[in-house]
Amino acid sequence: MGSLVDRYLREVVLAFMPLHSNQHAYQAGKWVETALHQLFVRFEKALDQQEIALGRFLDIEGAFNSTSYDNMCDALVRHDGEYTIMRCIRATLEGRVAVATLNEYSLKFAISRGCTQGGLLSPLLWCLVVDDQVRWKRRFYPRICRRHVSFYGG
Repeated sequence: MGSLVDRYLREVVLAFMPLHSNQHAYQAGKWVETALHQLFVRFEKALDQQEIALGRFLDIEGAFNSTSYDNMCDALVRHDGEYTIMRCIRATLEGRVAVATLNEYSLKFAISRGCTQGGLLSPLLWCLVVDDQVRWKRRFYPRICRRHVSFYGG
């Protein structure tokens, strides 16, 4: 089912409202090097014009682990994703249980936030969440690469 939802998100939702062009995370043909290149081109331009260039870099530690279900589902709705698909994704996320076992003792607990590690939808859901931040901070020319976010203002 994950591959069907992934296909729907990529071919329907993102076709209607694509991710911001400055987002480089999990995008075909984009990677850390392309984001850094675009960032340094802007720095060089500012310096050539004798302007002040300011850069701020954030390392979003635990990006997949700490993103709330509400943020992921809200981002999907803001991108005009179908409510039924959002509820299906939410049910999948909320239904996860972790089990730790040592000898005859077991401990079970519900996972309350984050995406599945290595899950097909995890990168795309996280990109939808971050896309809102990119659009909100667009005047700072953000660059997004997996766990790293950088903002340049010049």
